[in-house]
Amino acid sequence: MHQSETLDEADPLASRPAGEVAAVIVAAGRGERAGQSTEGPKQYRLIGGKPVLRHTLETFLADPRIGRIVVAIHPDDDALFAEATAGLCDPRVRAIHGGHSRQASTRLALLALYDPEPQTVLIHDGVRPFIDRELIDRIIGAVEEGRGALPALPVADTVKRAGPAGFIAETVPRHDLHAAQTPQGFPFALIAAAHDRAHKLGREDFTDDASIAEWAKIPVRLVAGAVDNIKLTWARDIALADERLNRPSAFPDVRTGNGYDVHTFTDGDASFFAA
Repeated sequence: MHQSETLDEADPLASRPAGEVAAVIVAAGRGERAGQSTEGPKQYRLIGGKPVLRHTLETFLADPRIGRIVVAIHPDDDALFAEATAGLCDPRVRAIHGGHSRQASTRLALLALYDPEPQTVLIHDGVRPFIDRELIDRIIGAVEEGRGALPALPVADTVKRAGPAGFIAETVPRHDLHAAQTPQGFPFALIAAAHDRAHKLGREDFTDDASIAEWAKIPVRLVAGAVDNIKLTWARDIALADERLNRPSAFPDVRTGNGYDVHTFTDGDASFFAA
């Protein structure tokens, strides 16, 4: 099930055995906020001529550090997933049916990674198609024994807490606030055990995996996120993503060359430049 490549010896992560890092792609949501589409839920809508989820998967598959990839999909989306991944033909990818929530889907995907279990797992939203190799590298490099890693960006906007009747209750200091992104990376055994414990205790209120880790007392280090690593939530997000991928290069095809022109001057005119 594993497919690996030899990494460059100069790579600081090359000492990790191939297949040791696995990925979970969560793509079982219905995406109601993005509206209805004949293409299906937002993870299957086309941007740049390919489904959103296809873009996400191709980035992970292009990274030789990544071994198995488990994609949690909705039970109704088998045909959509097959169409979205047609031609990939990569044995590292496996789809499983997710649960009633993101948290439940992630737990089921983690269960599919046992036997053998990887050392590190990256958990990523399927509707973040602009994830790049550099961010994946940063997360893998920041995960250590007993500690996870979370990509995040400092909050730039002023944050207000709402009070009764929609009035401002207070302004929240933003100097230490960060907006969380994915992929979030963890030692596999720790995050899988945390998900299992939360499930057994009926805790289904966690909005991401770092919050489960926090609850389970697993330290999580903040790592610089990426501005382009946006989550496609609204129909406008999808339209803008499609426009971005279809936009022609901002630089025209300008070509230069050297040449010279030979001609005679008129009588009494030996100037090189006209006034």
